[in-house]
Amino acid sequence: MTADAFRALLARLADGWTRRAYDEVAAHFAEQVQYADPTRYRLDGRAALLDFFRNDEGMEQRTTFHTVVFDEARQVGMAEYTYEGTHRYHGVVVVKVASGEITHWREYQHVDPRTWDEFAGETRFA
Repeated sequence: MTADAFRALLARLADGWTRRAYDEVAAHFAEQVQYADPTRYRLDGRAALLDFFRNDEGMEQRTTFHTVVFDEARQVGMAEYTYEGTHRYHGVVVVKVASGEITHWREYQHVDPRTWDEFAGETRFA
């Protein structure tokens, strides 16, 4: 995967979450994906991930990716993001891909009502 293809993948994920098209979103993850926030949850496999996505409490979803980097040689990327659903989260995700699918997704996030610019403040990347 190229850096541009990784950015396009994240855009498809964000669009799918906004439309609550969770089957489409889950299809971008490998069957045996490992998905976690190390301090809060760990999901193994696409079926568990799909259940996790569907448990949206009927709330509209929105994800915005901010800074995105991708190492083509290692097929590992990271992105800062804001997710809005039941709460507003700001965080960072580290993603491993293989054969065009996400095999590992590890996120670190904080519940915070501020906008991204307020949250990141002077530390945000221009």
